[in-house]
Amino acid sequence: MTYHALPPCIVVRSATHIEIELMKLPDRHTEFASDEEEQLGEQTDYRLAERVHELAVAACNDGHAEELVYTNWDWFGSRSRSIVIDERILSRELVAKLAALLHGEHADWFIYLDVQRSLAKVPQELGVAAIFRDKITLERSLHERVDAAA
Repeated sequence: MTYHALPPCIVVRSATHIEIELMKLPDRHTEFASDEEEQLGEQTDYRLAERVHELAVAACNDGHAEELVYTNWDWFGSRSRSIVIDERILSRELVAKLAALLHGEHADWFIYLDVQRSLAKVPQELGVAAIFRDKITLERSLHERVDAAA
């Protein structure tokens, strides 16, 4: 097993506090000078979406990924990717691996992780995290789970 270090964590009380932190960042929306440039942006986004999805599915250990992972394949030119997972696959290792994806062409991107209880049945939000290359802002409820897995 490859070890991936977890970047420093900023723990907040709620998803609203994460949204406030994200609003403090410079505008992340990308303006494209041409259709070709926009197409390249979409391809860059898709490559990260595939990698994020693959990591989440691998965390399922061959157990019903369709019930444990929801990937939004839409793209918005915001240099961010979002994924929803069931709490059963949340781990320190998964979060660290997601952060490790953010290098090279994705170094200034972030991954918005939404963790749900019973994703396949009646989803109930456990917490969210904004994962950057060099830091993670996450709700206390997730930090307790991720930290406990150390």
